[in-house]
Amino acid sequence: MNISMVLRKYPVAILAATLLLGACSPSAEQAEPEVAGDTQAPGKASLSVQLALIEQKTIPLKLSVNGSVAAWQEAVIGSQLNGVRIDALRAEVGDVVKKGQTLAVFDQQTVNADLAQAKAGVAEAQALFEQARLNADMIRNITDQGAVSAQERNQVIAAEKSAQARLLSAKALQTQQEIRLRNTTVTALDDGVISARTATLGSVPAPGQELFRLVRQQRLEWQAEVTDSELTRIKEGMAVQVLHEAEPIKGIVRTISPVINSQSRNGMVYVDLPGAYSKGLKPGMYLRGEFDLGEQTATVIPQTAVIERDGFTYAFTLDEKTSQVQRVKLEVNRAQGEFIEVLNGLKPGDKVVRSGVAFLAHGDFVKVVQ
Repeated sequence: MNISMVLRKYPVAILAATLLLGACSPSAEQAEPEVAGDTQAPGKASLSVQLALIEQKTIPLKLSVNGSVAAWQEAVIGSQLNGVRIDALRAEVGDVVKKGQTLAVFDQQTVNADLAQAKAGVAEAQALFEQARLNADMIRNITDQGAVSAQERNQVIAAEKSAQARLLSAKALQTQQEIRLRNTTVTALDDGVISARTATLGSVPAPGQELFRLVRQQRLEWQAEVTDSELTRIKEGMAVQVLHEAEPIKGIVRTISPVINSQSRNGMVYVDLPGAYSKGLKPGMYLRGEFDLGEQTATVIPQTAVIERDGFTYAFTLDEKTSQVQRVKLEVNRAQGEFIEVLNGLKPGDKVVRSGVAFLAHGDFVKVVQ
């Protein structure tokens, strides 16, 4: 079969094959594929950056440490009775109480009976003393020295003194029972807030057993642990800010511990926190605070110009002749606002890349924009 016969018999198949071969063949006008790799020409900027000038600023000097919130003074309210049960409880943990407010009441029946018995003893002793005093007065008024012997006189006068002593003892016992009766009502020793309650209804606590704990005057303090080298920079009356949630709480250094812990080499600084309870602070919280040490002049760099890599701190300077960045290792101190203090590696007047340093490497070409 010749070609003309094939074309007449299979015209559609021949046309489709021709079109397919044409699509797969390279065109003269089609561009050559790009070679994989970096096609950036030497010296071409890969990133646009802004520069920041290293300068000296007067910055606030802060000392940041950790510490615990504690009660300024915590009063322990205990039982002063023996063998008497608790009949009523009138305070719960968290209650704000006033000085003299009733917190608990003990059973008063037994104490009232003991008091009545003591009063009866006083009355009996009073009667005996009156009789002895009359006998002694009669002996003293006898002018005839021979009417009464010296022994009888001494016995009568001694009986008077003995009756007087028994009366004083009975009165002391009555006073003791009156005190016991007063102690059946447990009251707050000061204004404050109840921080703990161990008293239970119907129990018979022993004398001295703790019933309540009271944070006096709702007054809290922040107890900061400060190293021995930093302790010398802190003075009484210094302003402090304790960082709690969004709102820092202002405090004042009340006193500084006179001793240093021999194990940790830390000393305690006690900071008054006025109104801390109403602002949500609670004893036991562990918070960070800052001591206001004044101001200082320091070389600073924007925090956005600093990067941490492999445990070291770096910034990038610019070689204006080649438009290349150079990575510089820094020694920094602490951040103050949007700046960080530079101790070594840069000096005032140097220029560094302000931001985007995470995308830079040593020797990269950059374009400076305003």
